Amino acid sequence: MINKNEAIKNNIKVIDNSIKNELFENLKTNFPQTIIEGKADLKAISLLLGLDKKSDISGYELTWTGKGLSNALYSSPCNKELKLEEIFSNADCKNLNSSNIEMKDSNNPKNIIIRGDNLDVLKILKSAYSEKIKMIYIDPPYNTTNENFIYPDNFRQDYKKILEEVGLIEIDENGQEIESEDLKFFKNIQGSRTHSGWLSFMLPRLKLARDLLKEDGVIFISIDDNEQANLKLLCDEIFGEDNFVANIIWQKKKGGGQDSQDFAKEHEYILCYSKYEWKINDKKEQLNENEFNKIINGKKAIISKLEKWGIGALMEDAPSLYYPIKDPNGDDFYPIAPNGEKGRWRKKPENLDNEHIYWQKNQKGRLTPYEVIYFDEVKDKEKIIKTRTIFTDYGTTTDATKEILNLFNNQKIFDTPKPINLIKTLLQISTSTNSNDIILDFFAGSGTTAQAVMELNAEDKGNREFILVQIDEEIKEDKSKSAYDFCKKELKSENPVISDITIERVKRAAQKIIQSSKDKDLNLGFKVFTLEDKPEIIIDKDKNLKLINRRNLSVIDKVVNMFLISGKTLDKKIENIFDGKLYKCEDSFYLISFNKEILKYLIKTQNEYIFIDAYGDIELEDFLNLGAGFKERLKVVY
Repeated sequence: MINKNEAIKNNIKVIDNSIKNELFENLKTNFPQTIIEGKADLKAISLLLGLDKKSDISGYELTWTGKGLSNALYSSPCNKELKLEEIFSNADCKNLNSSNIEMKDSNNPKNIIIRGDNLDVLKILKSAYSEKIKMIYIDPPYNTTNENFIYPDNFRQDYKKILEEVGLIEIDENGQEIESEDLKFFKNIQGSRTHSGWLSFMLPRLKLARDLLKEDGVIFISIDDNEQANLKLLCDEIFGEDNFVANIIWQKKKGGGQDSQDFAKEHEYILCYSKYEWKINDKKEQLNENEFNKIINGKKAIISKLEKWGIGALMEDAPSLYYPIKDPNGDDFYPIAPNGEKGRWRKKPENLDNEHIYWQKNQKGRLTPYEVIYFDEVKDKEKIIKTRTIFTDYGTTTDATKEILNLFNNQKIFDTPKPINLIKTLLQISTSTNSNDIILDFFAGSGTTAQAVMELNAEDKGNREFILVQIDEEIKEDKSKSAYDFCKKELKSENPVISDITIERVKRAAQKIIQSSKDKDLNLGFKVFTLEDKPEIIIDKDKNLKLINRRNLSVIDKVVNMFLISGKTLDKKIENIFDGKLYKCEDSFYLISFNKEILKYLIKTQNEYIFIDAYGDIELEDFLNLGAGFKERLKVVY
């Protein structure tokens, strides 16, 4: 292992994503008011947690107990890294043994599924995927009465040292943790099914999602009435009120509905926010000649009011467009707004000849000018169809259940999937067919998003890519026996988890698409990663540095984690230079092990960066006698 202080002392660049003094360094950077004379202050932390009952909050903002700490969790380092579990190739739809595998063109699919806590995964992805995701769709927990969070945010290891430091946790003589009354209150208010707990859970994830979105990216979030209002306020804060696009109402079922004591609830919501510059892909439709239902001057035509309606229809909105024209009786005709006030013209009447102005009485009997549009004169025979905010024909929960049953031989192994057509519609209005758009779903559930991406690509010849993230949520036999039995018997899972079903669904959907499609170049393969603990450097009781290394990574795994940190995405090709020791990806080398032959090779290179695995079998002394120009290219990764 390379000593970090020695590397810094010798002017070698160090990249350290490992956990430092838990959240202490983070609070020091982002919440300096909590650090007094070099120590975390209990009163300031209490104010940050929202436990100080005397604090006065003025102005307009969404606040809750623990908001400050969940903000700190957003920017705290991640102590996890990726491990390649398997590769599913669309070439032959067979699983490939992933041990020591090289990701070349033939077995390097661009789609990704990651098992693990999405908070950790989003942090891992941030270095390489910042501002590269075109569309995010998530279906997070709704925080309903029959739902418990399985994400352990509230009591993560990240908090322990800081909670001890500020006096919220004490360790007794037997080494047992004793919680203060304030912490007990905080844990109670942060527990499952509370608004504070749910908001603390969502905030860091949505902030990371914002970081990953492209400038012209968009996020869609499914939710129901229980947290919709809070989610709207939270997203206004994170994405900005100006970037709110729509609150879509999705009719999830039709008719019936005995699950409520009052109204029969048939809908949910999909909140939509853009990053900055996203523009919806409006649908286009061929013009129907029959829609031109008037005959004017012997030709098929439609008419459109020359007076402006809707937003900006008043005279003061465009004073230069308020003036009279002569009506058929020779009288002055001024535009009037729909509310009866002085209006304005939609377009200048003088730019239209008499053949293109048609006078007709409106509903109030007022003679009114209309623009005439003749079918024969329309050059583009397509019309724009605006996407409406009420989704009534985009699939229901019943459709979604049938889709699962069809893939899994009539076995109901997932309770609350979303219909494929719903996600495909969101993809159609937010992504392009030929831009290699990346779609992220970090609450993947049954994997509907992946199937929607693959099916849409097959239909419109697109090249979209997906990244799914799903935590290994335990499937309990007494709660979902069919899913438990399926994972045990068919998938041979020792401990059935939801991500087993996610991965299996994507495999089956890919096979189904391959069988029904004539296109053999579809992007249907995917890589599966899991999370592993990073090595940890601690100070023992004798104040000596000690490395705790539980790493179980292949050489390629180590390279993948280094090139993520260096900004390379997971679809990149890795070139094997010295087997098991040196690899290359685009403009960078990745050094795992070292010898004189490798040193001789690297010295001959010129501009490439050289990333070194700090935990590998490499000594810093090997590099100290090299020229300054060479050392400038070195980056030690912790």
